[in-house]
Amino acid sequence: MDFFCKDVNMDDASKLKACQQEILHRKAQHTAVQKDIADLEKTKHDLQHTAMELSIRTERLQESIESDKLGKQKQDLILQKQMDDTMVEIDSLLKEQSNVREELTRIEEERSELEKQLKVSYSMPQKRWIFTGSTNEDGQRGVAFDIKPHIRYPIEGGSAVITLEDEAVADKILEMEEHVIPLADCRLKIKSHPLKLQMLEDIEIKTRVCKKRILISEIPKGITSDQLLDKLELHFSKQKNFGGEVDHIELLEDSGNVVITFAAEGIAENLTKREFQHMEFRGIDKRISLRVSPFIKGEIVNLTVGEVVSRKSVLFTGIPDIMDEELLQDSLEIHFQKESNGGGEVDQFAYIPEGKSGIVCFEADNETAE
Repeated sequence: MDFFCKDVNMDDASKLKACQQEILHRKAQHTAVQKDIADLEKTKHDLQHTAMELSIRTERLQESIESDKLGKQKQDLILQKQMDDTMVEIDSLLKEQSNVREELTRIEEERSELEKQLKVSYSMPQKRWIFTGSTNEDGQRGVAFDIKPHIRYPIEGGSAVITLEDEAVADKILEMEEHVIPLADCRLKIKSHPLKLQMLEDIEIKTRVCKKRILISEIPKGITSDQLLDKLELHFSKQKNFGGEVDHIELLEDSGNVVITFAAEGIAENLTKREFQHMEFRGIDKRISLRVSPFIKGEIVNLTVGEVVSRKSVLFTGIPDIMDEELLQDSLEIHFQKESNGGGEVDQFAYIPEGKSGIVCFEADNETAE
């Protein structure tokens, strides 16, 4: 009986010990689990912190990417504007280049034309010139030159023009305005007016070399016009004389020179380059050298006309045709010749009766020119 109880107690002690060991084991596991939980919480906290940092970095990176994108777009816009401005500038430069080329072409044409004119001036017919301009005390030429105009002034019928020797007399006649001329059977009342003349102030002439014409000069005297024209036309029609088909030939009566017009271009230029042509004429023993010059054609491109009042001439109007023309002119001239009528020494007098018209020519006064 005692033995049985001892065995039972030993089993319970083993069980108790086993339970205690199990409890210790469970505590150790619990402690390990608690430690694992603490580690997991710490890891979770670390992960959350890392995730937050990554989120912040991601936002910053996104903002940086957006900023870079905006900057790139802005830079692209700036570059595009610069490219557009560059293209506009290139177009402007191309237009300017085209204009410069056109201007250079025009200048080159002008230069070529001036060279032709210069060559023309060398081969123009020779003429003697005498300098009549003013000179300074040291013998150097002054800036003033004597230009004597020749003015044609039209006057209507019932008018008269008087030119006096003294300007003061002309001024006195103009101041009186109305003049009463006693005649045999009546008294004639006429009016005086200043004589306003149209005078050339400035003229611009554009010249060019005619491509089909030449001017023949230095022609000897004593050759009839028919013989001269026939001989020249025959000579310049031959190719061996560097000529060609002559379309027209004309003698200039004022200078004695001859103008020849060819049917084709190029002949005139070739002849003017040679300058002289040698010919023989009947009745002249030796061969004659004729000068061949370019024919210059001029065109007035600008003309300025001013008004000048004659200082010694007076215009009278309102003169009726009541008597013989010559008698009336003599009566008028005698009236204004007398100092008692406000007149003086008369230089010229012209009267045009009603129903007619006339032209009075004026030239510069010699005393004024000097």
